[in-house]
Amino acid sequence: MHDRLDPIIAVSTAPGRGAVGVVRLSGKDLRAFAWALLRKPLRPRQAEFLKIRDEEGDLIDEVLFLYFESPKSYTGEDVIEIQGHGGAMVLERIVKHCFDLAKRIDQETNNELLNHLRLARPGEFSERAFLNGKIDLFQAEAIIDLIDASTELAAKSASRSMSGAFSQEINHLLEEITKARIFIEAHIDFPEEELDDLDFRRVDETLATALETTNKVLKQTKNGVLLKEGIKAVIAGQPNVGKSSLMNLLCEQEVSIVTDIAGTTRDFIEKNLQVNGVAINLIDTAGIHDLGEEMNPVEQIGIDRAWSQIKQADLILLVHDASQRDTPEYLKKDEQLMQEVEHFAKDAPILHIWNKNDLLSETSNESPFQRETQRNSTRDDQVFISIKNHSGVDDMKAKILAMAGWSEPDEGGLYIARTRHVQVIEDVRSHLSTSQMLTRGEHRNLELVAEELRLGQNRLSEITGEFTADDLLGEIFSKFCIGK
Repeated sequence: MHDRLDPIIAVSTAPGRGAVGVVRLSGKDLRAFAWALLRKPLRPRQAEFLKIRDEEGDLIDEVLFLYFESPKSYTGEDVIEIQGHGGAMVLERIVKHCFDLAKRIDQETNNELLNHLRLARPGEFSERAFLNGKIDLFQAEAIIDLIDASTELAAKSASRSMSGAFSQEINHLLEEITKARIFIEAHIDFPEEELDDLDFRRVDETLATALETTNKVLKQTKNGVLLKEGIKAVIAGQPNVGKSSLMNLLCEQEVSIVTDIAGTTRDFIEKNLQVNGVAINLIDTAGIHDLGEEMNPVEQIGIDRAWSQIKQADLILLVHDASQRDTPEYLKKDEQLMQEVEHFAKDAPILHIWNKNDLLSETSNESPFQRETQRNSTRDDQVFISIKNHSGVDDMKAKILAMAGWSEPDEGGLYIARTRHVQVIEDVRSHLSTSQMLTRGEHRNLELVAEELRLGQNRLSEITGEFTADDLLGEIFSKFCIGK
């Protein structure tokens, strides 16, 4: 593990050509380095024009020089930013000049710290900001989430998390748990002060409030995970039921080829889109059916790949043909396909999409299939649409999000989040529920209540980083880009 006291340097802008490129340095004390580079009195947070020259006096670049004095900087250490032209070679020469300058300062002043100047590892600037108390772990994770955001809603939510809005929710919940824990442990330490039923009711009310807050935070966190990770939705069904037409409808462009010939789609087609601000990785697959003895090898490969995508899906969009309502052969195959999809999909929810619903009006209302349609039209796992006339599309989009786990945000707003945050909060809810159970009935156990609250408190603190292990920190910050 790198020495956290070493001064570090990195190019902080993306590789490639650009109008501006930034070289960033951070260290415990960079005043000597800043003075040697600027050759004039330092004025924190004020831009200075500077011509950087190499050892032979040749011009490297004309730049803007900025000095941020500790602790009023991003990392909490002294920070220098050199803003030059965005060519890769120019920035590389600036970095090399900084190394040469640090070595010369060390030789002239015996400044051992500058002699340890090194290239920053991925995420090290943000890691130092976390370690120096400038941001908590949740805010640090929100930085990379903001960079990686694929939708406007995800970017806004990441900005809220980065500003500390979600951390405030977590800290508020921590305060409620702490309040209950202090009350319980005080009576454990002073057993002569017996608790009556009124006291237990107060504890129970405090725990009930904490549980309510936890459920609210959990709902927001699950939304945040969807905003960050998106949804992998796979369109499946028998041939010629409208899968490719559904793909084109949701993507609002001709992504898949649509014909009346069954088996037109031979391989899966993938497209990223967004529905109400939530990113969806939508995959159109080949029609699944039994090829029989006359097996077409190409079509078989397409079907095999369809099953492969179904196994990896977060949500299955299983398309059915409503116009085949009176065809026993089709209905038999459809029932068999549904059973196979349920087996392969495992835990992934399945939304049944009945297409060509516009054709139902052409036949008698006494049709058995139509009666089944009317009876089940309010089910949450199916929707009736017509791709031809776009009916039922809004309802379908709403059900896609709902079945993926999305819920309408409350007044608290949206925050970006990760799967591990959901797991932590679910564990906290479990500890609080157990605590509440242990305060009721004749066999109350204050020691067990206090222990459950302690475990919940420690688990919750993992989100902000108060009790987070170093190996987890390493994993988190290693996913950052270099220079951030």
